Amino acid sequence: MYTTNLIRMKNYQIRITLIVISIIALNLFSNSTWAQDTLKREKMKSYFYLQPNVGVSQYLGDINKPNFTNNQFQLGYGAVLGYQISPVFGVRGQFVKTTLKGERDDQNLRLTSDLWDAALHLTININEIFTDYNENRFVNFYLFGGGGISSFKSTLESITPEAIVNEHTEKQNEFFVPVGAGAAFRLSDNLAINLEYGDHIIFDSEALDFSDGDKKNDHYSYASLGLQIKLRAKDTDKDGVKDKKDVCPEDAGKIELAGCPDKDNDGIADKDDACPEIAGKAEFKGCPDTDGDNIPDKDDACPALAGKADLNGCPDTDGDGIADKDDKCPDVAGRMEYNGCPDRDGDGIIDIEDSCPDVKGLSQFAGCPDTDGDGIPDNKDNCPEVFGVAANNGCPENKGPLAEKIVYFDSDGSIVINKYTIELNEIAAFMNENPDATISVAGHADDRESIDYNLRLSEKRADYVIQYLKKKGMKSTKIEKSFFGKSKPVADNTTAEGRALNRRVEIKITK
Repeated sequence: MYTTNLIRMKNYQIRITLIVISIIALNLFSNSTWAQDTLKREKMKSYFYLQPNVGVSQYLGDINKPNFTNNQFQLGYGAVLGYQISPVFGVRGQFVKTTLKGERDDQNLRLTSDLWDAALHLTININEIFTDYNENRFVNFYLFGGGGISSFKSTLESITPEAIVNEHTEKQNEFFVPVGAGAAFRLSDNLAINLEYGDHIIFDSEALDFSDGDKKNDHYSYASLGLQIKLRAKDTDKDGVKDKKDVCPEDAGKIELAGCPDKDNDGIADKDDACPEIAGKAEFKGCPDTDGDNIPDKDDACPALAGKADLNGCPDTDGDGIADKDDKCPDVAGRMEYNGCPDRDGDGIIDIEDSCPDVKGLSQFAGCPDTDGDGIPDNKDNCPEVFGVAANNGCPENKGPLAEKIVYFDSDGSIVINKYTIELNEIAAFMNENPDATISVAGHADDRESIDYNLRLSEKRADYVIQYLKKKGMKSTKIEKSFFGKSKPVADNTTAEGRALNRRVEIKITK
């Protein structure tokens, strides 16, 4: 019965050992586990820890009760120095000091062994295999296994009478395999309470208790209560950069920025970033330059348009030194006092508001002159060099049936527009009634063709009027002909209305 129980118990221990080894091997060589562990590693910094402990040991071997139980628990103590490599895996060294005791009433034997052991373990955090890494988890379960050296000095004696049957004269050193499991209960970032149970299997079957036990290995257990102290520098903001190296210890940041945050992810720490909310460039202290004019947007009055430094980043299309946004005439170089607009004739009226931009004029006439001083601007005065009246379009008041007549022509035409033949008929009648009177006939054109062309056209228009009057009975000796082409406009040639007024023949009484 004793041998059967012993075999069962030891087979059980071997199975436990194989299971632990299988779990370790599975996790070491599983691509998915390593891939998961790599992702978790990015969230956790490796650390060392110290774990002093106290516990109880129990001898489980040949010098035991027939049913292979042992109630002679002995106090022990130990310590663990570990290094957590990643959320899943760690390595540690363990030291245990205890005394083992066992009795065999049926054999009248009692065993006492003064023992310490030292081992190197591989640890596996079970929680992290199946769930995401959580530094604040209250309880973490783990497995451990490895190898080490057990050093002991045993005494085997008879119970009655008390006499030494066998003893070690000096310490014995044997290789053993520790396997076990534990749970860590989190108290704070750097403290945890650990409950562990480990089984220590000695390779030599009789070294510990002087009995080969059918060549089965002796072993002993150690259950402990420990305090785990993480040996890592303080990291207040938990960004993976220790406070002593963290330039921004109160704010979670990036390792590459010495622990400082970078909200806009432009590679410039917020504390050094003049524009921490918007990604920018290092040369502009973290501020962007949207238009690429080397002026950061925060200092650029026109951030979307490339401009000049002396204009606060705004463009100046016409190069007059006035930013387009402040330039009333951005496409034409002008003067500061005129908001960037030109004044070609220098009359103090900007060209875009000057009806006669090339002739110095008066503000009350929108920049046009009044040569004869009759209160009618030249561009609206049919007799700009003769004082006249508004009722006669700037010409002298009629003192007879005729003072001056103007007739008009179609564009590129040399025949009077039909409605103006009334004026020609009035002139013919007057001349026939006043045979001593003389008239001048002056032809004009707009500026839509060349100088030569318009000169010839204005002459044709004057000739048409003269021929018309001759047909009405007027003698040619009473007529003075002149033609000026486009050289004497009376209206703005940039508008259709102005050009219509310039296609004319002026007929005046000269005597």
